Amino acid sequence: MTDTRGAASSTGTGASDQDPSLTTLQRPRVWWHRHLDSEERQRVMLELAIRRQEHWGFRFAMMTTLSVIVAVMGLSADSAAVVIGAMLLAPLMTPVLATAACISMALFRKALRSFGVVALATVGSIALSYVLAAIFMNGELPGEVTSRVAPDIRDLVVALGAGTAGAYATVRKDTSSSLPGVAVAVALIPPLATVGITLEAGNPTFARGAMLLYTTNLAAIIFAGAVVFVITGFVPPKRLATTGLRSLAVSAMVLIVVVAIAIPLFQASTSAVEQSDREIEAQQIVATWLGPVEATRTPDITFEGERITVSVRSFEPPIDQTALVEAMEAEFGADRIVSTEWDQVQRAVTTTTAVPTTTIVSDEERLQAEVEIIVDDWLAEDAPPSGRRRDALTIADGVVRVDASGVGDAPSVASLIERLDAELEQTLEVQLTWLKREDVPNGEPEPTRDEVLFGPVEVEVEAWATVNEVAVEGLTIVDGQVIVKLTGPVQPDATGLVDSIDELLGTTGDVQVLFTRRLDITTTTTILRVVNTPL
Repeated sequence: MTDTRGAASSTGTGASDQDPSLTTLQRPRVWWHRHLDSEERQRVMLELAIRRQEHWGFRFAMMTTLSVIVAVMGLSADSAAVVIGAMLLAPLMTPVLATAACISMALFRKALRSFGVVALATVGSIALSYVLAAIFMNGELPGEVTSRVAPDIRDLVVALGAGTAGAYATVRKDTSSSLPGVAVAVALIPPLATVGITLEAGNPTFARGAMLLYTTNLAAIIFAGAVVFVITGFVPPKRLATTGLRSLAVSAMVLIVVVAIAIPLFQASTSAVEQSDREIEAQQIVATWLGPVEATRTPDITFEGERITVSVRSFEPPIDQTALVEAMEAEFGADRIVSTEWDQVQRAVTTTTAVPTTTIVSDEERLQAEVEIIVDDWLAEDAPPSGRRRDALTIADGVVRVDASGVGDAPSVASLIERLDAELEQTLEVQLTWLKREDVPNGEPEPTRDEVLFGPVEVEVEAWATVNEVAVEGLTIVDGQVIVKLTGPVQPDATGLVDSIDELLGTTGDVQVLFTRRLDITTTTTILRVVNTPL
């Protein structure tokens, strides 16, 4: 009996000695990692290049360059498939997630190093895409480009979700197959390529919109990644226990920075969307108006107050702008003033010896030529010294539409109709659009009232701003209306400034003061001496 109990006791003790981790193996697991093994943590740091790797910089630069080249080619060809290929090639997600991981670990020097890699890649990608666009792109911007110049709040939500997924897939090795989908969901290289393309095309508004999309993605990934790295146990429990309040302070600082970035990004996103949408709508209207007319470059469209100016450069002569004016007024309001600037350039012609050919002129071409001669003679008759000119002439459905300009009033349309009836075999109706011009006298022109008022108003604004400790960001005077832009930490009372300017103007109600509040966010970091714990 004694031996049996002893054997049983010995057996029980032996089983316990052979499996000391039995209790650990039976510990229930949860759906998220509260603690990562040291080996897993080292793997993540190696994948994110937080620990130095031999020749990693060369490989990163090579893959970034190739992804920019593919992105520019895809954007210029308006090919979504090629652009997606550039997203999959781009390695920029690695240093971005490395920045987030270092922030979660309070490794600020390494975070700055990773973010420096991101900054260099950003500048280099824009410069390379600018050069490639100058070589391979010409004409209107493709749809794949214009679709990335008007970000909104949905892009921020997508970036937050993709940043969360990217960090989680990096920590959890069993979900790493989701990383290509993350790269497609929150693209970083295509917006940078769009910035370079739009800058080369001379469209800074679109460039700002694309840069805003990139900045939104970048900030959202870093924020979401830092949060996920803490939640999933990437930061060792011992490190959290020893750092204590310092870890909490780091988390609070990260949250403050993200919120500070998110608020102006949302406001700028709304403004950029409105401005970019307006230009996109205007470009579509101009493209419809031009139709088959070939422009040597994308038409420039400027919005200045109530005036919309469309500048076209083409090998072909000007066309009737009636359809353009009607479409612009229907889209942007009937009070808009629409004007066009048509720059007709000559094609380079090489003189060669060719076999004589017989040219057959159609009846429409012959009629067009005869009417142009009659109209030119009509404009030249009794013209002022500065002359008159024919800007455009079209004939359709028995109606001659003439756009002409000159100093003074237009000549009599009735006399033109008489000339056409006398010299042609058919009766045509005449519609004249006359642009009245003025001769500019030699010498320096007299200053306008706005120019005369600008000096005294500027002195008054600068003096008032100095007293109230604010900065003057801008001052404009248009048609007697004064707009003052100020910035500073505290909004002052501008009643005295408005009254002073009203006295200079001699009127009231024509002064607008815009104030932008600027806050100085000073971050204080307390460095504690702690015992280093191995990762």
